[in-house]
Amino acid sequence: MDIENNNNESTKEQNAGESGSAGATVQSALERGAEAYGQAKETATDMYTKAAQAVGETYDKAKSYSTENPGTAILIALGVGVGLGFLLSAGSRRSRGGRFARPVVNALSEIAQELFH
Repeated sequence: MDIENNNNESTKEQNAGESGSAGATVQSALERGAEAYGQAKETATDMYTKAAQAVGETYDKAKSYSTENPGTAILIALGVGVGLGFLLSAGSRRSRGGRFARPVVNALSEIAQELFH
């Protein structure tokens, strides 16, 4: 009987040691997960900040260009609107719009390239 009690006690001690080890492993995994989350959050924040800054700079450049060259800006906006209109109408009516949309869009893009270079 005495031997059986000793065996049961040693088994309980081993199980307690194993559960403590498992708890430490889980805690370590949680800490690593929290650290990875923090790094991902920091990276995402940095990327968002850089993208917002780049968009802001581009907007400022476009705004100053349109202030300096209002006629050109109006023609570019008109060309973009006509081009998008042709593209959208070509998507809904394949028979007629496709013939005219591509040449108009190509011509407008060439004009825009010449104006910006």
